Amino acid sequence: MFRQLPRIGLTTLFHERPGNAGNWFVRPDKYDEAIVDAGGLPISIPAFVPDEILDRYLDLIDGMLFIGGPDIPPAFYGQKPHPSVRPLPDFVARNHFTLVRKVFARNIPLLGVCLGMQELNTANGGSLIQDLGKLTAMHRCEVGDQYHGAVIEPDSHLAEIFGAGEIRVNSKHHQALDPAGLASNARVTARCGEVIEGIEFEGDVFRVGVQWHPERIDDDVHRRKLFGAFLAECAKK
Repeated sequence: MFRQLPRIGLTTLFHERPGNAGNWFVRPDKYDEAIVDAGGLPISIPAFVPDEILDRYLDLIDGMLFIGGPDIPPAFYGQKPHPSVRPLPDFVARNHFTLVRKVFARNIPLLGVCLGMQELNTANGGSLIQDLGKLTAMHRCEVGDQYHGAVIEPDSHLAEIFGAGEIRVNSKHHQALDPAGLASNARVTARCGEVIEGIEFEGDVFRVGVQWHPERIDDDVHRRKLFGAFLAECAKK
C-alpha cells in the first residue's frame, strides 16, 4: 500500500542569470537530499510568489525547512548595515519573513538552518549580531566548513535528539543571533561559547533553529538524527 510521504516546503534563493532564459530560484541540493533520505518529499517554494499563493503552498505541506544563504537585510530588523553584510534581495527576505509568520500561525513543524534560524528569530521581532569580528574565525573558513563543539541544553528537542552536553557541529557564518535581541517566544538551546547555535520556540510544535549545517555535515548519523526527528514530527500533522 502506498505510504504518503511527509511533504516538506523549502525556501529558495535568487540567482540573477544573464541572457533571456530567466533568473533562477534555487538552493543547494544537500537540503533536498537530507529530506528525501529522511523519508520526506521536498516541495520548492519560489521566492517570488504572492501571499495568496504562499497560502496555497502551505495548504499542501506538513513541515517547512528554512535553508541557509546570504544575510538578512538589516533594515528588516531595524538596523543599518555593517560593511561586511551581503544581503538577500529585499523581495526574497520579505517572502521568507512572510513564510515564517504564516508557518507559525498555522502551527506547522519547522526547522531553520543558518540563515533560516536567523529568519525565525528576526521575523519574530529579534535581531542579529551583524558581524562576529574576532569570533568569525571560529565559525567560518575560506574553503569548506569549520568544525567545533556546541553545548546542548537539557529539556529541549535538541537534547532529545542528540542528548544534552557537547556535540560536534559544522559552521560557515559571520553573523549570529544577538542574545539581547532574542525573539520573545524563543529559548536558546545550544551554544558555542558566546555564540548562539540553537533556538527553540514555546509550545508543543517542533520549531527548531540551528546555526550549523546538518544537511552537509560529515557525520551521517548526526544528519539522520536531526532530519529524522523533524520528519517524524511532520508525519504526525
